[in-house]
Amino acid sequence: MLIFDQLRKDDPQLRTVALAVLAGLSLLLAGLWWVQVVGQNEYQANLETQSFRTVRLPAVRGKIMDRNGIPLAENRPAYNVSLYLEELRRPFEEAYAVAVTQARANLRAQAEQREKVLRRSLNREERKAFVLGSKDKTEIRKQARFTVASNVVYQVGRQIQVPLTLDRTDFERHYDTRLALPYPVLKNLEPIQIARFQEQSASLPGVDIEIQSTRVYPYQSSAAHLLGALSRDDRSLEGEEAFFSYRLPDYRGDLGIEFGFDRYLRGTAGAKSVLVNNIGYRQMEQVWSAVEPGSNVVLTVDLRVQQAAERALLEGPQGIHTRGAAVVMNVQNGDVLALASAPTLNPNHFIQGFPRGEWQRITDTHAQKNRATQENYAPGSVFKTVVGLAALEAGVSPHENLTVPANPNQPNKGYYQLGRRVIRDTAPPGSYDFKRALKLSSNTYFISRGLQIGPQAIVALGHKLFLGERFGLPTRQETGGYFPDPDRLRARWTDGNTANLSIGQDPVLMTPLQVAVMISAMANGGTVFWPRLVARIEPVDTLSGFGPLQYPSGLVRGVLGVKPRNLAILHEAMLSDTEDPDGTGRSVRDRAALPGLRICGKTGTAQIMDERNVKTGQTTWFASFAPYEKPKYAVVVMVEDGPSGGACAPLAGKIYQALLEMEKSAEAQGAVARLEGGR
Repeated sequence: MLIFDQLRKDDPQLRTVALAVLAGLSLLLAGLWWVQVVGQNEYQANLETQSFRTVRLPAVRGKIMDRNGIPLAENRPAYNVSLYLEELRRPFEEAYAVAVTQARANLRAQAEQREKVLRRSLNREERKAFVLGSKDKTEIRKQARFTVASNVVYQVGRQIQVPLTLDRTDFERHYDTRLALPYPVLKNLEPIQIARFQEQSASLPGVDIEIQSTRVYPYQSSAAHLLGALSRDDRSLEGEEAFFSYRLPDYRGDLGIEFGFDRYLRGTAGAKSVLVNNIGYRQMEQVWSAVEPGSNVVLTVDLRVQQAAERALLEGPQGIHTRGAAVVMNVQNGDVLALASAPTLNPNHFIQGFPRGEWQRITDTHAQKNRATQENYAPGSVFKTVVGLAALEAGVSPHENLTVPANPNQPNKGYYQLGRRVIRDTAPPGSYDFKRALKLSSNTYFISRGLQIGPQAIVALGHKLFLGERFGLPTRQETGGYFPDPDRLRARWTDGNTANLSIGQDPVLMTPLQVAVMISAMANGGTVFWPRLVARIEPVDTLSGFGPLQYPSGLVRGVLGVKPRNLAILHEAMLSDTEDPDGTGRSVRDRAALPGLRICGKTGTAQIMDERNVKTGQTTWFASFAPYEKPKYAVVVMVEDGPSGGACAPLAGKIYQALLEMEKSAEAQGAVARLEGGR
């Protein structure tokens, strides 16, 4: 009441203050009414056009390491120059304003020129041809944006000394569909380019370096077939968010270990949300689901042995044109120490792109195939170890002699007469017991023994070795080969088939890995192991509470059930193949010169015939194990169209040298560890 009493007095100053306060309150209320009522639709429209975009963030892929922890596949940061288009919004608008003004001026000039020609003013209908339409403005805006971005890209290229151009179609597609994401300009910068950018390009608007993780195979083509390859795949996996506005580049395994263990290697993708305005430019972003990196896969392969096997293939008679494979296996537990295939390829190219002509080379030579596990080959005389062991088990005396007659057309070689069919022998005529027949690889002897014991005994032993069956490798690179079953023996089987089977020709096909498992079983006393490629899977986060996932070593698939005495006879005969002067595998001893290592081996050469029974090529082998006294390793070398199985033997010798060096290194490390432990 006191305030109103004061206002009733004739006080002009107080009345002025009161009016000013009332006017201010009225203005404030009017503004609130305008915002809340009149401007409601406008603000509601703005809120609707402002929205979030979700972005899938790929996880860092786990490493693939050899048995000693050496990374064979890892991730490295890739530095990319990108345009952040929201920072170029003002230059875009300024360029558009200038371009529109210029376009309108040009149209006015054209209209005036037209009026001069007509000597009158243009009517309303005629003036429409000289007015900017909405389509014209849209095209001018696109051109202005492209010009600004192109100039920035040109400046970046000039400063880092790399000629850069902007593809208009790609730029407009990105602007229309992925405006909230940076636009990549140059990928995989070299260190010198990064330094130049940081030194000179800081003043350029809307340009910055973006860091991304990229898959790298540091040893290039080493173990390429085993590691496999990646292909682009941004899809969500089970357990991940499924719906995203944008997906950053991600990859999945297509072949090899990258494929078989993709769910462990790939990890779990994360997500972030990007707030964009009504035009689509990024305003802010926030990560709301962190990525979970993939686990590391540790192989049984030893990089030193793997590289030695790869070098050995390339040091053969065919050099860089060699087509073949080499397998090294621990005969005591089935661990694969090397799995080499030639020709090879570089898995980095699947990520970074193939050089000119490289894919054509791969296609022409079938380099993408893993010849160690993915191709079928006739084993040739290598299979005589199975035939010989089956004969010994059937009661054939190793000391019983068989006379091989001289071939009338080639007196220095023997032959076998099967009806009207003449089967040539590579061994000379003469008297043969088991040992001499194996080391000289006499076709006549093993055909005779195969017919003597019958195909059932050979096939039964072959099935104990699981020939013709897959191992179930998780690499997408396996074939099971071919081996006859009992039903095949009862249908259209002849003595000719038995003769072919006895010398490792049709109808038996094997992969080099199958031969390695076969030889390992013969070396270790008759245990057939599952081959092991992966030792364990290790989580990257050691504090996650989850330990490594171990894959057990020494998983037994079956046993041969043969007499130890017969295996000893076979071992001695295979030793003579490499140590006796007339043995077909003697090159191992002569060329490798491995003191203190006695190697048991068997060479093989299988002919490849076409449908007209004309020879078109041959497959050469050397299958071996060592040491003779206490076998540890099996080494199998196969070369397509090699000169002979004996030529494969020295290649195996180079691999055994690497195995000896591996053992010496392990002994030295053990001695150092014991010495340090004693302190």
